[in-house]
Amino acid sequence: MSNHLLPVSGAKRFVSIVVPTFRREGYLGPLFDALKQQIDQQSDRVEVVLIDNSPEGSAAQAAAGAPEFVRYVHEPKAGVAHARNRGVAEARGTYVIFLDDDELPARGWLTAFAAAADSGVAVAFGAIDPAFEEEPAANLRQPLDRVFSRRLPAAAGADVSALRAYVGSGNSMFRRDVLARVTPPFDPTFNAGGEDVWLFRHLVDDHGIALIWCPDALVHELVPARRATIGFLRSRRFSDGQLRCVVESGAGGLRGAARVAFWMAAGAAQLVLHGIAALALRPFSAALSTRFQLDAVGGAGKLLWWRRKLAR
Repeated sequence: MSNHLLPVSGAKRFVSIVVPTFRREGYLGPLFDALKQQIDQQSDRVEVVLIDNSPEGSAAQAAAGAPEFVRYVHEPKAGVAHARNRGVAEARGTYVIFLDDDELPARGWLTAFAAAADSGVAVAFGAIDPAFEEEPAANLRQPLDRVFSRRLPAAAGADVSALRAYVGSGNSMFRRDVLARVTPPFDPTFNAGGEDVWLFRHLVDDHGIALIWCPDALVHELVPARRATIGFLRSRRFSDGQLRCVVESGAGGLRGAARVAFWMAAGAAQLVLHGIAALALRPFSAALSTRFQLDAVGGAGKLLWWRRKLAR
C-alpha cells in the first residue's frame, strides 16, 4: 500500500492536537507543560483541542488556567467515540494528532510527526513506553509492558498496516481528509473501546491507506497502580480477544466469516494449549505461568466474541 497523501505545497502547516479527557484533571497540568515545550520548538501553527467528555464538564476549571493554545470543548455525550468524533469536528488543522490525557510526549515528539507529514505520510503512529506509578509485581511486568507499550517490529517509516490490530489512536497522526473518508470516523457502536481499530480496518481494507510507523514520536503513558493488577490484565486480554473477531466480522460476507472462523479456531487452540501450559508452569515460574494464563484468556475472548456488548 502506498496511498500517502502529500501535504499542501506552499501552505504553512496547521496541526490540531486532540486530547479527549474524562475526569483526569490532575493529569492536565503536566500535559499542558509538556505540550508547550513541544510547540515552542515548532514553526507550524498548533492548537490543542481539549475534549472534556465528562457530563458535568469537570475539566473546565483546569482548562481555564491553560496556555492560550488550548481550546476547551465540552462533549457531554459520554463515550470515547463521541469524544474523538467531536475532536475531529472541532479541529481546524490539516493534520489531526490524537493524544490521550495520560500520555506525556517525550522530547522531539512533535518534530517527528512533522517530519512524517513532510515526507507525505497520511497516517502515522508513534511509540509508547509505560511509566508505572508503582513498580509492578515481577510476574506482571511483561504482560503490562505488552498492554501499555507500543514498540512495533518494524523500521521507521515502514508500512505497518498488517499490524492494524496492535495499534490504537492514542499517539497517532492523520491527514484530516483521510478521516473524512469514513463518516463518522469513529463508530459510536464502539463507545466502550475498539472504535479506533474499527476505523483502521476501514482505512486499510476499504480505502487502501497505509499506516506508517513513526517510532521517534514517543510518548510515556502513565499507568496507575490500580491498573497494574492481574484482574485488570485478564479483563483487558479477554476484551482484546473479543475485539479481534468483532473487527474481522466487519469485512462482511464470506470473507468476514472466514476471518472470524480462523480467529475463533486460533482462540480455541490458545485457550486449551496455553491454559494447560499455565497450569503446568505454575509451580516453576510465576512469570511464565501468568503469560500463558493471559494468552488463554485472550483465546477465550476470541471464542466468545459474540457476547461483547456494543452500543446501539
